[in-house]
Amino acid sequence: MSVKTTRIAHLSDLHLLEPNPDGSRSYGFDVRFVSLGRKLDARERMRKVTRALEAAQRAGVDHVVVSGDLTETGTARQFEAVAEVFHDSRIPPSQVTMVPGNHDAYTAPRAWREALDGPLRAYAETSAHGPGAVVERPGFCILPIDVACHQPVTRSSGELSMLEADALERRLRDPAFSRKAVVVVQHHPPNPHRVPAWQWIDGLRGWARMMKLLEQNPEVQVLHGHLHYAVNRMVVNGRDRIFGAPAVVSDKDDAVRVRLYEVRDGVLESAGLIAA
Repeated sequence: MSVKTTRIAHLSDLHLLEPNPDGSRSYGFDVRFVSLGRKLDARERMRKVTRALEAAQRAGVDHVVVSGDLTETGTARQFEAVAEVFHDSRIPPSQVTMVPGNHDAYTAPRAWREALDGPLRAYAETSAHGPGAVVERPGFCILPIDVACHQPVTRSSGELSMLEADALERRLRDPAFSRKAVVVVQHHPPNPHRVPAWQWIDGLRGWARMMKLLEQNPEVQVLHGHLHYAVNRMVVNGRDRIFGAPAVVSDKDDAVRVRLYEVRDGVLESAGLIAA
């Protein structure tokens, strides 16, 4: 008997800006600071995301995951740009899961919540809308987690809150998930930086609990962003279970990369990168 294969596309770190007819000089200090080294061209960034989504569709994916930093600083107009690009892709919102990253929380503590109630409301049900959120798909389920926290632009850390961690633990105890691949989606990687000072600036608070949950639940995989490059990591000896995607914003306009995974018989495996 043949086993159905489900294909997932993984995008991350879009860093979309609101289109600004006055050019880069009209962006404030916060945007220019966190965009250091990146061209302040809103339309170019939107084109990159469009190309990535087109590549995912050509690859015949069944679901698209976006692991945070959808925007540059989390303003309402930037979230509107995200909504515009995904709406124009014509990918059904039920097939898209989004989680916020640290950049999506720079403007205000409730920026993500307000985006889900506003321009991203079509994607709220299948995205990180609260602790314990779950997206059921044939052969696998997605647990989207919000690890973003409001902080100055001089920091880029994340936090696995007690509410999120407790809800995740309850989900993982649910026997309904025992025969499925379980895919946790969050922005920051679950493992710590080697340098404690850098961990405070850029790492995930609560990482130890997340890693313990991964050790206790071998059917669980994590898809993350934040690092801007592809990652494959083992939790303990065995197969890779922690996967990071390259940053869409960092790719060249004519060479955007999309990470793919395949889920077969309850197991998620990397299927490499495709170029748009």
